[in-house]
Amino acid sequence: MKKQAAILIASTLLTLAGCSTSVPVRNFEQNPIPQTANIINSQADVATGILKACIQLGWKCAPVSEGKIKGVLDIRTHQLVVSIDYNQTQYAISYQDSINLNYNGKKIHRQYINWVTNLMRHIDAQMI
Repeated sequence: MKKQAAILIASTLLTLAGCSTSVPVRNFEQNPIPQTANIINSQADVATGILKACIQLGWKCAPVSEGKIKGVLDIRTHQLVVSIDYNQTQYAISYQDSINLNYNGKKIHRQYINWVTNLMRHIDAQMI
């Protein structure tokens, strides 16, 4: 009987651990700007590509200063705010703030990673 109870408890804990809805917050630093042999992107080209990628995905993005764009993603009751720093050769996306994403200073809702990596894929596609 004790063995069955131990197995039940262990399987319950494993199930709950697999259902975690939070992941460590990470910033996406030093992402190289894709380059082709014929085209060299200027900093203005990179800014335009980032803004186009944001629009395609429903992000509200606006330049803050040269080399910096603020990105805001609103999905239902959730909001994610990121800072996108860039130059001719690379860009970085950093967490700034959020609403209803269970941010506790170290962890955030698991969708954060998906939303940011999707934005990165679209930025890269704009640069080719």
